[in-house]
Amino acid sequence: MPIDTKHADYLAMQERWQRMKDVTDGQDAIKKATTKYLPMPNADNHTQQNQALYKNYLARAVFVEITKDTLDKYTGQAFSDDPVFNDDEFGALEKDANGSGVSIYQIAQKCFIDLMRYGRCGIFIDMAQTSSEGADVQDKNIPRLHFYSATEIINWRVEQKDGLKRPTMIVLSETHIQTDPTDPFIDKAVQRYRHLGIDDKGFFVEVWEKDRRIDERIYPKKSNGEHWKTIPFVVLGSDTNEFAEQSIPLESLALMNLAHYRNSADYEDSVFRCGQVQPYLTGVSEHRLKSLEENNLAFGSGNTLILEQGSSFQFAQASPNVLAGEAMADKLAIMRELGAKLAETTNANKTATQAAQENAAQNATASMCMANVNEAINRAMLKVYEYKNRELQGIPFKAKQSFINPTPDGNMLNTLISLNQAALAPKQAVFDYLRKYNLINPELTDDDIIGMIDSELTA
Repeated sequence: MPIDTKHADYLAMQERWQRMKDVTDGQDAIKKATTKYLPMPNADNHTQQNQALYKNYLARAVFVEITKDTLDKYTGQAFSDDPVFNDDEFGALEKDANGSGVSIYQIAQKCFIDLMRYGRCGIFIDMAQTSSEGADVQDKNIPRLHFYSATEIINWRVEQKDGLKRPTMIVLSETHIQTDPTDPFIDKAVQRYRHLGIDDKGFFVEVWEKDRRIDERIYPKKSNGEHWKTIPFVVLGSDTNEFAEQSIPLESLALMNLAHYRNSADYEDSVFRCGQVQPYLTGVSEHRLKSLEENNLAFGSGNTLILEQGSSFQFAQASPNVLAGEAMADKLAIMRELGAKLAETTNANKTATQAAQENAAQNATASMCMANVNEAINRAMLKVYEYKNRELQGIPFKAKQSFINPTPDGNMLNTLISLNQAALAPKQAVFDYLRKYNLINPELTDDDIIGMIDSELTA
């Protein structure tokens, strides 16, 4: 079995993932696919004339990037407030999580985007081995988090042992850039495959190109020299964080977006044809028509058209095709129901409660994806600590999971303060409320806040 063999579930999802990629990439990607998303009228007619007609039909069609815009807006809402990352041991991951300058916040953003459009992604936790024994030479050598899209996780095997299901094989597709040996100014992309597996010794990594392994099998070790018994990889899903079939949150919206696009092609074609009048003559003899043609028949206010008695010159114009326009409007309404984030001036005066009620169903899926991202990042941090044989205390990473901007209630805050002063509520309740509504830096701990208050009182 070759290294690029794809899992049956991957093959089942591959076409759907490609469609989601094209839709969220926008109009250029959709139109580049030509008949894949916009069927050719009279497809059995292979003449050059029909090909030219389709080219114009495609050019006039409008793909409104509703799904792409919705994904962008959901992502903007999810990260409108910076996620909280409190970790004294590995604070460097906040600015550089993968060793290439991608922050842990950006890793979280990539995860959220992929869950919304593909329903799956993954994080591989790796640490450079600085000696054959796997021990660290420098303490600054820390584990890194590497993001993999759903389309890059091509194969896997999950086995149950001691009542627990764990992956024992994962194959990751990677694009490696190589410089042309004959020209240092030309780079070429080479497909590589990273094989993560478990054998009798423990966790190993192999790197392949096509049908050959380019490196020896490596056994990454923890900082104390121990072998891993599991693969340090965290899979994320839109429903559950496991290797199982997952729903694609934005797929229904994307399908309706494509249907709207096909209607737009018919509508724009109708506008083009119906919007141009057709001049015609009646009651003109063959002799007179020949004379008009020989003298270059011209229309317009600056030209005089002399006709025979009883003949006439008129314009014909087709009635507009309202059906295609109505179909587009219907699909736009459906897309709103499916959660499309569209600019609507009528939302300006809605209260937060009204907005929350109207968008509850749409926001619930995005909130679930964000909750799964939070869980996965923290599971990845557990493996970071395990690499260094240290124990993780608390939850280092947290991004907001609500997609309705909360509005603080002054009466509620006063009530909490009064309860605290009466010894009926802890200070933590007040601090939690302040952090929740961004009335104070969410990254400040209770001790930080108390310390700041004490320092001001003693100043």
